[in-house]
Amino acid sequence: MIDGAGPAGLPGRRSLRASLAYLIAARLVLSTAHRFAYPFLPAISRGLGITLEQGGLLMSVRAVAGLATPLVVATAGRGERRRRTVAVGLALFVLGAAITAASGVYAGAITGFALFGLAKPLFDISGQAFIADRVPYRRRGRYIALFETTWALALLVGAPAAGWLITRLGWRAPFWVVAGLALAALAALPWMMDRDAPLTGRGKAPRLRLTRPAALILTAVFALMFAAEVSFLVFGAWLEDRFGLSLVALGGAATAIAVAELAGEGASFALTDRLGPRRSVLLGLAVCIAAFAALGPASGSLSAGLSVMVLAFFGFEFAVVSALPLATEVAPEARARFLALLVVALSASRALAGLAGPALFAWGGFAANSTASAAAGALAMALLLGVREPADGPPQQTVPR
Repeated sequence: MIDGAGPAGLPGRRSLRASLAYLIAARLVLSTAHRFAYPFLPAISRGLGITLEQGGLLMSVRAVAGLATPLVVATAGRGERRRRTVAVGLALFVLGAAITAASGVYAGAITGFALFGLAKPLFDISGQAFIADRVPYRRRGRYIALFETTWALALLVGAPAAGWLITRLGWRAPFWVVAGLALAALAALPWMMDRDAPLTGRGKAPRLRLTRPAALILTAVFALMFAAEVSFLVFGAWLEDRFGLSLVALGGAATAIAVAELAGEGASFALTDRLGPRRSVLLGLAVCIAAFAALGPASGSLSAGLSVMVLAFFGFEFAVVSALPLATEVAPEARARFLALLVVALSASRALAGLAGPALFAWGGFAANSTASAAAGALAMALLLGVREPADGPPQQTVPR
């Protein structure tokens, strides 16, 4: 069963739909805090009395903090404890937002953003694993796609709301609001998610074995994220340098990308379970590679270049969201720990793209970045071709207590 089912047909205490609604609402809060920092980084930097370059360090600290995710999952979560790691993620997020807003100084913001960088992946992977525990593999794509729509919605809805708050109440206001909302989510957690199942055996969680498919998926996701980031990082610079767009116009272009992301997530919701996650990822990659390959020749025209860029990010989002159900079944006995390694792969990929993106743009213009994106996408596809679609089986469900 999908709605409130426990293992071996035993009734669960909570509806999966209610738990999923709770997880989506809470993740929208965390994703909003993550995404509004990009467009409003100048306002945050002015409020802290620092330069924009120093403000950029906040983003770097947040990304680096995510590398500690596997350690926290293996200790605080004892490997495979869903509700506990959701609680830890929410608590760290509340603390980070409160420290950032209350201190109003650079050192406090660095601490707060570091806590953000650890809190969000903890929450994300625990939510993904919670869903995977309760939904059979062949039906998992749409549930995870719903969970992932919060990423695009945070930019389309959450970021404008944060801008409204900053305009009227100052740069600290959105941090206080997300802290309050996350605290409410933390208080509601015992009523919205089943308790974690007791560990079997000698109290040790099953070991994570990095099989060949697991290694291929980690490397493919690394290459896929690099493909998107290495071009997106210089997206604004391309539009400014080549076409002289204003900040308002750049904001409109960013909105177009967010709409493409939402469309990709919607396509994953509609198609991933029908086609199978592996085939869906390959289809998304094919669109992504073709669009990035065409982006160089199209980059001389604003309308053509932006249209192709939107198509590229549609393909990327469809591919990366469809990859998540596949990743949840690679190591079903240690889902959260494998997903934590996936976070490390994504963070490392972003870090590498952060170094390579500006260098490529300075050397060969936007065409160099788009070519690198197409090549990285092709590498991801080649790696994924070596992975077989997992066989469907009963979901590994936690025992309600």
